[in-house]
Amino acid sequence: MRLPLTIAWRYLKRPTDALVSAVGLVSVLGLVIGVMALVISMALMTGYRRDLQQKLLGGNADVFVYSVGAPIADTGAVLNTIRATPGVAEASPVLFQHALVTTERNTTGSEVMLKGIEPSRAKTTPMLAKIVGSRGEFDTEEGESGVAVGQYLATRLGVQRGSSLTVTVPRDSGGAFMPRSQSFVVTNVFATGFYEYDARWLFVDLADAARLLEAPRSANLVEVKLVPGTPLDDVVREIGRRTEHRYAVSDWRDMNRQLFSMLKLQQFVLFIIIGLIVFVSTFNIVSTLIMTVHEKRKEIGILTSMGAQPTTIRGIFLWYGTLVGVAGTITGVFLGVLVCYVITRFHIVTFPPDIAEVYFVSSIPFITRGIDLAVIAGFAFLVSFVATIFPSMRAARLNPVEALRHE
Repeated sequence: MRLPLTIAWRYLKRPTDALVSAVGLVSVLGLVIGVMALVISMALMTGYRRDLQQKLLGGNADVFVYSVGAPIADTGAVLNTIRATPGVAEASPVLFQHALVTTERNTTGSEVMLKGIEPSRAKTTPMLAKIVGSRGEFDTEEGESGVAVGQYLATRLGVQRGSSLTVTVPRDSGGAFMPRSQSFVVTNVFATGFYEYDARWLFVDLADAARLLEAPRSANLVEVKLVPGTPLDDVVREIGRRTEHRYAVSDWRDMNRQLFSMLKLQQFVLFIIIGLIVFVSTFNIVSTLIMTVHEKRKEIGILTSMGAQPTTIRGIFLWYGTLVGVAGTITGVFLGVLVCYVITRFHIVTFPPDIAEVYFVSSIPFITRGIDLAVIAGFAFLVSFVATIFPSMRAARLNPVEALRHE
């Protein structure tokens, strides 16, 4: 095994024909480009999915408990039951409602989602800390009701910190929906990087939301955070059992199942499509090996006449193609990881508001995972090795008399 490897390395390092050398370089470059493209594309999809998941969990919760059709009346009892469930780290009441917000510059109004939360949650949730602001509360220093507005929504409404706006919500009054309004002072303009929040949501104190919606000591949603590492399905089942299935219980996967299923499918399809680049690059390896076999006819004939077995000759060119594959794969993986690091470090891939609205995020980190790199490297090694089989078998079948006849 050592002799074929030594000869293959010598052929690769010092080709005697300029054309063979050029074709060999092209075959390596083609494999490098294909592997690098695979690494970057997989890092793109992994980073996008992970960043989207982190922002969804950062601003929401792991588990959601809600009442269909009406607020949760016995909110205190439900909270105590949920907090006593093993694996639950935090359970917080939430009031949310579709609303219409108007300002001096936007008198026609814009539809938003109003969400009332407890500002104390900002101490344990980094994204909510961005939303609530550095003071840790929504109200102004003078005690006026405050509201946090996302940066894109603030631009559309024409407001900034200190500006006033009016929030109007529908109110059920004996079967007739009558509007109810309240004025708020903008106490924070936040940027979470999650477009859905930054462009469509208003956050206020839970007590202010309860007064506006006329739902004192009530909530229409309980957001539950789990202790890290707790099995999600077990907690969901246990909460349902403890609340006697009076409320709907779902988790973040249910809320975003279609989105993440689509992302996984896109990643798989992207791997197949860009993997074709790696597959096509193996044709260059085949052509390089065929030209090398043709160039080394004399050496093959001499080796065979000296007693070298066909397996030895075949091994030489198997090693030759494998070395080309190893060189191209390692270089491609290294360059791909380097490009991903530069893109993520300097935030090169960012989206303007109109594009961020489609992709839900304003920027994407390119995250390389060891498992992805292993699959890509294994795939590249495999197709490179398969490409060497035919030329190496052709070299092993070469007749030494025919090889030396014209030399």
